[in-house]
Amino acid sequence: MERDTLEPLTRATQAMAKHRTSSDVLQEIVEQAARCLPEFEHVSVSRIREDRHLETLAVTTDLARQFDRVQSEARGGPCVEAGKLDEVVLVNDARHEQRWPAYIRRALPLGLRSQLGIMLFSDSRGAICLNLHSTTTEQIDGGSVGVAEHFAVQAGAALGHVESADQLKTAIGTRTVIGTAIGLLMERHGIGKEAAFNYLLRDSSTSNRKIRLVAQELVQDKEDAVARERDDDR
Repeated sequence: MERDTLEPLTRATQAMAKHRTSSDVLQEIVEQAARCLPEFEHVSVSRIREDRHLETLAVTTDLARQFDRVQSEARGGPCVEAGKLDEVVLVNDARHEQRWPAYIRRALPLGLRSQLGIMLFSDSRGAICLNLHSTTTEQIDGGSVGVAEHFAVQAGAALGHVESADQLKTAIGTRTVIGTAIGLLMERHGIGKEAAFNYLLRDSSTSNRKIRLVAQELVQDKEDAVARERDDDR
Protein backbone atom coordinates (compact mmCIF):
# COMPACT_ATOMS: atom_id res chain seq x y z
CA MET A 1 0.00 0.00 0.00
CA GLU A 2 1.44 3.38 -1.01
CA ARG A 3 2.62 5.97 1.51
CA ASP A 4 -0.04 8.53 0.52
CA THR A 5 -2.67 5.88 1.28
CA LEU A 6 -1.12 4.66 4.52
CA GLU A 7 -0.89 8.10 6.13
CA PRO A 8 -4.66 8.84 6.18
CA LEU A 9 -5.31 5.27 7.36
CA THR A 10 -2.81 5.73 10.19
CA ARG A 11 -4.45 9.01 11.21
CA ALA A 12 -7.87 7.34 11.02
CA THR A 13 -6.72 4.47 13.24
CA GLN A 14 -5.36 6.90 15.83
CA ALA A 15 -8.56 8.96 15.78
CA MET A 16 -10.80 5.92 16.26
CA ALA A 17 -8.65 4.54 19.08
CA LYS A 18 -8.84 7.69 21.21
CA HIS A 19 -12.56 7.36 21.99
CA ARG A 20 -13.98 5.55 25.01
CA THR A 21 -17.68 5.15 24.18
CA SER A 22 -19.35 3.13 21.42
CA SER A 23 -21.32 6.10 20.07
CA ASP A 24 -18.17 8.23 19.76
CA VAL A 25 -16.25 5.43 18.04
CA LEU A 26 -19.10 4.79 15.61
CA GLN A 27 -19.31 8.44 14.59
CA GLU A 28 -15.56 8.62 14.20
CA ILE A 29 -15.64 5.51 11.98
CA VAL A 30 -18.07 7.00 9.47
CA GLU A 31 -16.28 10.35 9.39
CA GLN A 32 -12.85 8.79 8.92
CA ALA A 33 -14.17 6.39 6.27
CA ALA A 34 -15.44 9.38 4.29
CA ARG A 35 -12.00 11.00 4.54
CA CYS A 36 -10.07 7.87 3.56
CA LEU A 37 -12.45 6.96 0.73
CA PRO A 38 -13.74 10.27 -0.71
CA GLU A 39 -15.38 8.58 -3.71
CA PHE A 40 -18.05 7.40 -1.26
CA GLU A 41 -19.97 10.50 -0.26
CA HIS A 42 -22.51 8.82 2.01
CA VAL A 43 -21.33 6.53 4.80
CA SER A 44 -23.16 4.67 7.52
CA VAL A 45 -22.55 1.98 10.12
CA SER A 46 -25.48 -0.33 10.74
CA ARG A 47 -26.33 -3.34 12.84
CA ILE A 48 -27.86 -6.20 10.87
CA ARG A 49 -30.35 -8.10 13.00
CA GLU A 50 -31.38 -11.71 12.57
CA ASP A 51 -34.54 -10.69 10.69
CA ARG A 52 -32.33 -8.72 8.24
CA HIS A 53 -33.55 -5.35 9.43
CA LEU A 54 -30.91 -2.62 9.72
CA GLU A 55 -30.43 -0.42 12.75
CA THR A 56 -28.49 2.67 11.71
CA LEU A 57 -25.86 3.50 14.33
CA ALA A 58 -23.98 6.40 12.70
CA VAL A 59 -24.11 8.34 9.41
CA THR A 60 -22.33 11.14 7.60
CA THR A 61 -25.38 12.32 5.63
CA ASP A 62 -29.16 12.07 5.66
CA LEU A 63 -28.98 10.25 2.33
CA ALA A 64 -26.85 7.51 3.91
CA ARG A 65 -29.66 7.05 6.46
CA GLN A 66 -32.19 6.84 3.61
CA PHE A 67 -30.17 4.13 1.86
CA ASP A 68 -30.11 2.20 5.15
CA ARG A 69 -33.86 2.53 5.55
CA VAL A 70 -34.51 1.29 2.00
CA GLN A 71 -32.20 -1.68 2.52
CA SER A 72 -33.84 -2.48 5.84
CA GLU A 73 -37.32 -2.41 4.31
CA ALA A 74 -36.14 -4.59 1.41
CA ARG A 75 -34.40 -6.93 3.89
CA GLY A 76 -31.60 -7.39 1.41
CA GLY A 77 -28.66 -5.54 -0.09
CA PRO A 78 -24.86 -5.22 0.11
CA CYS A 79 -24.79 -4.52 3.85
CA VAL A 80 -27.14 -7.40 4.70
CA GLU A 81 -25.07 -9.71 2.49
CA ALA A 82 -21.81 -8.57 4.08
CA GLY A 83 -23.21 -9.22 7.55
CA LYS A 84 -24.36 -12.68 6.57
CA LEU A 85 -21.26 -13.85 4.68
CA ASP A 86 -18.54 -11.77 6.41
CA GLU A 87 -17.24 -10.79 2.97
CA VAL A 88 -16.67 -7.52 1.15
CA VAL A 89 -19.72 -6.98 -1.06
CA LEU A 90 -19.20 -4.65 -4.01
CA VAL A 91 -21.76 -3.06 -6.30
CA ASN A 92 -20.38 -1.46 -9.48
CA ASP A 93 -22.76 0.50 -11.70
CA ALA A 94 -25.89 -0.07 -9.66
CA ARG A 95 -28.08 0.46 -12.72
CA HIS A 96 -27.06 -2.99 -13.95
CA GLU A 97 -27.08 -4.76 -10.56
CA GLN A 98 -29.24 -7.91 -10.64
CA ARG A 99 -28.95 -8.88 -6.97
CA TRP A 100 -31.45 -7.58 -4.41
CA PRO A 101 -33.94 -6.15 -6.92
CA ALA A 102 -36.23 -4.77 -4.19
CA TYR A 103 -33.38 -2.69 -2.77
CA ILE A 104 -31.86 -1.58 -6.08
CA ARG A 105 -35.26 -0.53 -7.46
CA ARG A 106 -35.65 1.97 -4.62
CA ALA A 107 -31.99 2.98 -4.25
CA LEU A 108 -31.50 4.05 -7.87
CA PRO A 109 -33.97 6.98 -7.68
CA LEU A 110 -32.07 8.17 -4.60
CA GLY A 111 -28.97 8.42 -6.79
CA LEU A 112 -27.03 5.24 -5.91
CA ARG A 113 -24.25 4.49 -8.41
CA SER A 114 -21.96 2.14 -6.48
CA GLN A 115 -21.68 0.67 -2.99
CA LEU A 116 -19.47 -1.34 -0.67
CA GLY A 117 -20.66 -3.35 2.33
CA ILE A 118 -18.09 -4.64 4.85
CA MET A 119 -18.61 -6.31 8.22
CA LEU A 120 -16.74 -4.68 11.10
CA PHE A 121 -17.79 -6.55 14.20
CA SER A 122 -20.24 -9.21 15.32
CA ASP A 123 -21.86 -9.89 18.68
CA SER A 124 -24.98 -11.53 20.11
CA ARG A 125 -27.15 -8.68 18.82
CA GLY A 126 -26.08 -9.01 15.19
CA ALA A 127 -23.39 -7.98 12.71
CA ILE A 128 -22.19 -4.38 12.56
CA CYS A 129 -21.32 -3.35 9.00
CA LEU A 130 -19.82 -0.38 7.23
CA ASN A 131 -21.91 0.92 4.32
CA LEU A 132 -20.14 3.03 1.69
CA HIS A 133 -22.41 4.64 -0.92
CA SER A 134 -21.46 6.71 -3.96
CA THR A 135 -23.83 8.85 -6.01
CA THR A 136 -21.10 9.98 -8.44
CA THR A 137 -18.74 7.04 -9.06
CA GLU A 138 -19.96 4.01 -10.98
CA GLN A 139 -16.79 1.89 -10.98
CA ILE A 140 -14.83 1.34 -7.77
CA ASP A 141 -11.20 0.35 -8.45
CA GLY A 142 -9.39 -2.44 -6.66
CA GLY A 143 -7.19 -0.02 -4.75
CA SER A 144 -10.19 1.58 -3.07
CA VAL A 145 -11.54 -1.84 -2.14
CA GLY A 146 -8.18 -2.64 -0.55
CA VAL A 147 -8.20 0.60 1.43
CA ALA A 148 -11.75 -0.14 2.58
CA GLU A 149 -10.76 -3.62 3.74
CA HIS A 150 -7.76 -2.29 5.65
CA PHE A 151 -9.87 0.47 7.19
CA ALA A 152 -12.54 -2.06 8.22
CA VAL A 153 -9.97 -4.15 10.11
CA GLN A 154 -8.88 -1.11 12.14
CA ALA A 155 -12.44 0.12 12.67
CA GLY A 156 -13.58 -3.32 13.81
CA ALA A 157 -10.72 -3.52 16.30
CA ALA A 158 -11.52 -0.09 17.74
CA LEU A 159 -15.21 -0.92 18.01
CA GLY A 160 -14.58 -4.35 19.49
CA HIS A 161 -12.32 -2.87 22.14
CA VAL A 162 -14.82 -0.26 23.32
CA GLU A 163 -17.75 -2.73 23.14
CA SER A 164 -15.87 -5.16 25.38
CA ALA A 165 -15.11 -2.36 27.84
CA ASP A 166 -18.78 -1.30 27.90
CA GLN A 167 -19.92 -4.88 28.50
CA LEU A 168 -17.44 -5.26 31.34
CA LYS A 169 -18.64 -2.04 32.98
CA THR A 170 -22.25 -3.22 32.69
CA ALA A 171 -21.41 -6.61 34.16
CA ILE A 172 -19.52 -5.05 37.07
CA GLY A 173 -22.34 -2.59 37.69
CA THR A 174 -24.94 -5.37 37.66
CA ARG A 175 -22.98 -7.51 40.12
CA THR A 176 -22.47 -4.52 42.40
CA VAL A 177 -26.15 -3.51 42.56
CA ILE A 178 -27.30 -7.12 43.10
CA GLY A 179 -24.74 -7.55 45.87
CA THR A 180 -25.90 -4.32 47.52
CA ALA A 181 -29.55 -5.42 47.32
CA ILE A 182 -28.69 -8.78 48.89
CA GLY A 183 -26.97 -6.98 51.76
CA LEU A 184 -30.02 -4.78 52.34
CA LEU A 185 -32.34 -7.79 52.42
CA MET A 186 -30.05 -9.67 54.82
CA GLU A 187 -30.08 -6.68 57.18
CA ARG A 188 -33.79 -5.96 56.81
CA HIS A 189 -35.06 -9.51 57.30
CA GLY A 190 -32.25 -11.07 59.33
CA ILE A 191 -31.63 -13.76 56.70
CA GLY A 192 -28.58 -15.29 55.07
CA LYS A 193 -27.08 -14.49 51.66
CA GLU A 194 -28.67 -17.45 49.88
CA ALA A 195 -32.12 -16.65 51.26
CA ALA A 196 -31.73 -13.01 50.26
CA PHE A 197 -30.76 -13.99 46.73
CA ASN A 198 -33.75 -16.34 46.51
CA TYR A 199 -35.95 -13.44 47.64
CA LEU A 200 -34.68 -11.41 44.68
CA LEU A 201 -35.30 -14.33 42.33
CA ARG A 202 -38.91 -14.76 43.52
CA ASP A 203 -39.59 -11.04 43.20
CA SER A 204 -38.08 -11.07 39.72
CA SER A 205 -40.21 -14.04 38.69
CA THR A 206 -43.52 -12.81 40.11
CA SER A 207 -43.11 -9.28 38.72
CA ASN A 208 -41.71 -10.54 35.40
CA ARG A 209 -38.74 -8.19 35.63
CA LYS A 210 -35.02 -8.79 35.34
CA ILE A 211 -33.31 -9.41 38.65
CA ARG A 212 -31.06 -6.39 38.01
CA LEU A 213 -34.09 -4.08 37.86
CA VAL A 214 -35.54 -5.55 41.07
CA ALA A 215 -32.19 -5.01 42.79
CA GLN A 216 -31.90 -1.44 41.47
CA GLU A 217 -35.35 -0.63 42.83
CA LEU A 218 -34.47 -1.93 46.30
CA VAL A 219 -31.23 0.03 46.36
CA GLN A 220 -32.94 3.19 45.08
CA ASP A 221 -35.69 2.89 47.72
CA LYS A 222 -33.04 2.65 50.43
CA GLU A 223 -31.15 5.66 49.06
CA ASP A 224 -34.37 7.68 48.93
CA ALA A 225 -35.20 6.72 52.53
CA VAL A 226 -31.74 7.78 53.73
CA ALA A 227 -32.08 11.08 51.87
CA ARG A 228 -35.49 11.75 53.51
CA GLU A 229 -34.04 11.04 56.96
CA ARG A 230 -31.25 13.53 56.30
CA ASP A 231 -33.77 16.17 55.29
CA ASP A 232 -35.84 15.54 58.43
CA ASP A 233 -32.77 15.96 60.64
CA ARG A 234 -32.02 19.40 59.21
